[in-house]
Amino acid sequence: MELHQRLIDLRKERGLSQEELAEKLYVSRQTISNWERGRTYPDINSLLLMATFFDISLDNLIKGDVDFMKHQVDQSQFKKWLIIGGISWFLFSMLFPLRYLLSINQITILFIILAIPLFHSVFQVLYILKNRQLQTYADILHFLDPKKNVKTSFLSEMWFAVSLLFAIFIIFFAGTIISALIFW
Repeated sequence: MELHQRLIDLRKERGLSQEELAEKLYVSRQTISNWERGRTYPDINSLLLMATFFDISLDNLIKGDVDFMKHQVDQSQFKKWLIIGGISWFLFSMLFPLRYLLSINQITILFIILAIPLFHSVFQVLYILKNRQLQTYADILHFLDPKKNVKTSFLSEMWFAVSLLFAIFIIFFAGTIISALIFW
């Protein structure tokens, strides 16, 4: 259960209005309203006051939100590592045509420098996929937007795989073309 719903339930169990609860927690009625609608999140002092007032543990008060926050962090990390991987792949593809213009030692060092963030981002994405047990395209879509109920078929899974490979090829091709235009 998310905090805003938990707060509504606890307030109603005590038979308090938003204004009465606001007085007890030293905040405005509007603040309580925003918390209950999920528009804003209470600061740590307010959470501690709530836990004390309702005589429950802080863990019990926010437990559902901890899972929600973990999901949000995993989701932002997933997106971040996808972007880093895409940029690294693009830079790697720009370096690829230069292999004939530089010495073997120079190109090896540059390849290694660019391969490190590329491989690290791939491993981070795979780590998130494994920990969240995301095995299909539908799982990934649901992870990125839990509110959508996505149904997929074998055809859509294949389309995703082909699109992913095509995007990887296009990024590599674009990097190679840009590199050729710059260093020609």
